[in-house]
Amino acid sequence: MVDLTALIVVGSSTHPDGSGNENFFNGMFNAPPYNSGDDLEHVNFFTGPFGINEALQAHSGEDNAVLSSGWGAANASLLLMALQATKDPVLTKTVFILDNNVARPDGGFGTRYPWFALIGVNPIPSPTNTDALGVVDVGYQYDYNSNAPADVLNPVAAVNSLVAYLYRRLNQNDLDLPVNPDGSPSVTCGSANTCGVTDKGAVLACPDARCADVPEGDRVAAYVTQRGKTTYVTYTTNGLPLTNLIRDVVPFGDAIADLTEPVLTAIVNSAYPHGNPIPADPSKYQPATPFSSLPQLVSTAVDHTTPASQATSVSSATRETESTSKIATEEPTVEKKQPKRHVVRDSKKAVPAATAEDNPPSKSDSDVAVDNPTKTKPDDSGVSTHKEDAPKPGKDEKPDKS
Repeated sequence: MVDLTALIVVGSSTHPDGSGNENFFNGMFNAPPYNSGDDLEHVNFFTGPFGINEALQAHSGEDNAVLSSGWGAANASLLLMALQATKDPVLTKTVFILDNNVARPDGGFGTRYPWFALIGVNPIPSPTNTDALGVVDVGYQYDYNSNAPADVLNPVAAVNSLVAYLYRRLNQNDLDLPVNPDGSPSVTCGSANTCGVTDKGAVLACPDARCADVPEGDRVAAYVTQRGKTTYVTYTTNGLPLTNLIRDVVPFGDAIADLTEPVLTAIVNSAYPHGNPIPADPSKYQPATPFSSLPQLVSTAVDHTTPASQATSVSSATRETESTSKIATEEPTVEKKQPKRHVVRDSKKAVPAATAEDNPPSKSDSDVAVDNPTKTKPDDSGVSTHKEDAPKPGKDEKPDKS
């Protein structure tokens, strides 16, 4: 009896024979139903899509898995499209795992930079809707293979992507892949189109890969979304790879990295669509966009400063309005001219040498009712203290000297 079920492991450009890649993701595909013991086959990278197809056809009729990585994943993607075009029945029995996929629609360096087709890299984005049993497309934040910068003229982003690739290379063994053996997502998060899986195992609803609330002390380690029959998994980095390298190899690296990481992260992220290396829809094709970093940096700066500026403007306008309103509503204070008392006047009407006893002061203005003035009674001397009671001397009348 011949066992037709198999795990087909495809080599990559830097690891052509693919040996050991079957242990990716804790060896979840190197087990039943795909490998029951002797059902493992390696395909050399240099045989291309033809070598993968030959191995697959030799195990047709049963459930199979094709595990590929890097440039090898681009070759497997090309075969996937060919099988879909010919409606090959082997397709419906096969799960394709495209790890660090060079042909990822948003980020694969083969699709981002189509000129690499001149050296044989598949420039056609991996299809989303196929008749395959399942497709798993795995990407890594900042990695040059699957998350290359859109702005090829941003040198900081380019160096960061190369560092990310070197940190990640062949380190997939310990990763937990949040999918089922048939390639479907193993996590759910309600109606959100994307789930975020944290370091501590929490599953968050993250519409378009944007999580609203991440528990304190935790972080999103991977984003999972299904488009068509393809499950996209995007692993994140814990910090910027470039500054992680500074921490690891440069003297006083932690201090330098802490100081430079915010600026370097802004520069690196500006090289990606919408200033974010995590795509909202990884199935959407995003080619290179040279010279996009500077406008994106400006846009990011404006987004960060506009709310504060608006708040300042509103505050200033409010203060100005309040000040204007206060000025408009407050009645001007007019200082009432108080009559001078006990002063010898030069006027002809003035009584010379008059003293305080001669003219007792009247009540203060605050004691006088303006709207209804009243006369005061004469004092014991018979002289009235109200000005309306005082007799007015005529023109020819001389002042009394007594």
